[in-house]
Amino acid sequence: MSASLPNPEADWHRLQADTVHALRALLGQVENGQSPQDLFDSYLYAKPVMAEAMQARMRMNLPDKCDTFHRMRERLADEITRRYGQRIPEKYLRVPYFSRTHEELFSVLHQRLGESVPAPLLRVVTADSVHTERRTRELRELGFDIDATKENGGDVYTLRSLEMDLEMIPSIVKNNVQRDKKLPKSESNRLLSVIDSGGD
Repeated sequence: MSASLPNPEADWHRLQADTVHALRALLGQVENGQSPQDLFDSYLYAKPVMAEAMQARMRMNLPDKCDTFHRMRERLADEITRRYGQRIPEKYLRVPYFSRTHEELFSVLHQRLGESVPAPLLRVVTADSVHTERRTRELRELGFDIDATKENGGDVYTLRSLEMDLEMIPSIVKNNVQRDKKLPKSESNRLLSVIDSGGD
C-alpha cells in the first residue's frame, strides 16, 4: 500500500471550481450548442473532472484506515501460515490484493453492511475505473462475504457479514504459486500437490 494517503478534503475544494466550470460549459452546449463536436468535447472534458471530484467527495466519507479490513486480512494471513507455514515457502503465503483501492471499496461496502451497493456507486471510489468490479471480485477471492447479484438489470454488491470463507485459502496459495513464472514446473507441481493434500 502506498505510504502517502489521499487528502480528499483538499482535493474536493481544489476540484469544485473546475467541476462547476465544466458542468456549466456542458449545460450551455446541451441547451444552446450548434456543433455536435463542441458538445462531445464539453462532455469529454466534464466527465473526468466530475469523476475525480466525486471520488474526492466520496473519500471524505471514508476512514483513512479501515481497521476491520486489516483485521480480517490479518486473520486470513494467520490461518494461511498455520496451515502451510512448514510446507510452503513464505513468499507464497502472502495475502494478495492489498491496495488502497481494495481497502476503500471494502470501506464503502462495510459502511453499508448487509445492503446492496450498486456497481456505479463503487466506481465513484475509483473515479470510474473500468477495473472497479474486478477489484471487488478480488476481495471475494480472498473469502470476504461479498455477494454479487443483479437488481433492476444492474450489478450490485453486498457485504453480507464479517465472516470469511476460509475454504478459499488453498486457491489463494495456489494462485500465488502459479503466478511465479520463474518457478520450475517440477517445483510448481510439487507445491500444488502439497496444497491439494491439505495443510493441516
